[in-house]
This record gives sequence, structure tokens and C-alpha cells, in this order.
Amino acid sequence: NRSAFTLIELIVAIALASILILVTAMIFKQASSAFSQSDARSEVYQNVRAAFDIIKRDISGATLNTRYELFKGELDKMSFLSSTSNNNDQAITLIEYFLNGNDNTLNKSENTDTAFLNNTSMSDFGMATTTGILGLNISTLQFRYQDTDGTWRDTWKTGTSTAYQYLPDAVEIKMTVSDTLNRYTGTSTNIISIP
Repeated sequence: NRSAFTLIELIVAIALASILILVTAMIFKQASSAFSQSDARSEVYQNVRAAFDIIKRDISGATLNTRYELFKGELDKMSFLSSTSNNNDQAITLIEYFLNGNDNTLNKSENTDTAFLNNTSMSDFGMATTTGILGLNISTLQFRYQDTDGTWRDTWKTGTSTAYQYLPDAVEIKMTVSDTLNRYTGTSTNIISIP
């Protein structure tokens, strides 16, 4: 007599192997999806953190000139005078942050000039001397400004008779950012105090 598998034993073995392969494939798919989401979140977090670090450094050096101007904040862009270091090694820089909707990038422009602190009007300065990209895949960018009484405003303007003669106490920045493959989109908010 020769021993062999019966047909029922073969069917049971194939069914068990199929279930094992299916479970393994499902676990692999879930692990791959979790890794992909984690990678996307990490990319967004790094993108946002790098942008916030640069903006925080620049805002911490915000100052006004002798006309109490050179801080103009709108809901979607902000221009201000800063004493932080810049690409041209000048003492003062006029900085502007804005969103380029064509390619969804957060841009920073720098304009350095020796006359920033005197009575020259902000509108008299020319084009930016340096423009760079701070963040990629940013679909929305919003700024809000905190007054000394704690009120948040969508705009802030210094230097005119109807505007403030002082800097806001803080700036709130809100960005909606995606990773390069559009696997994850998140919104980050940061409040930066002005000393």
C-alpha cells in the first residue's frame, strides 16, 4: 500500500494556505498604508516647522522706523521691517511673506536698503533684492494680529493717521499644507509673540 493525501486533505491544505496568504497580504497592505501616511505626515510637519522657524526668527526682530510704519499685515500677506540677519548682511530688512497661488509655495522676499529707518515712506522702496521659497504645497495662508487688549484682527497697518503707531503683540499664522504626493493634508497654526 502506498500512502498519499486524500482529496479532502488537499482541499483543506489549499484553503488554509489561501487564508494564510490573504491575512498576510492584508497585514502587509495595512502596514504599507500606515507607513505611507506616517511618511506623508512627517513631510508636512517638516515643511511647516521649517517655515515657522524662519518666520518666528524674522518676526522676533520686527521694528518700526521713525515714521512708526513698516508693519503692514493683511489676511493673506505680511510686510514688516526686521532687524534679523539677511542675505545682504544689512542691519535692517524689509520682509514680505506671501502665498504664490500659481505653484502653492510660501514665499519670502527681502529688500535691504540703508534708508529704512529714516523718514522715507515704505511705498518708496523698490523691488525685493532677494526672493525665496519657504514652503511647498501650501494651499492656504492666513495671518491674524493681536492688539494690546487681546483682540485679534485680520489686518494691521502702521504709519497712517487711521492706523496703529505700534506693533501687534502677536501674529497668528495658519497654513494648510499637503505632502508632495497629496496623501495627507493638514492645517497648522502657530502664534508668534513680538517682543
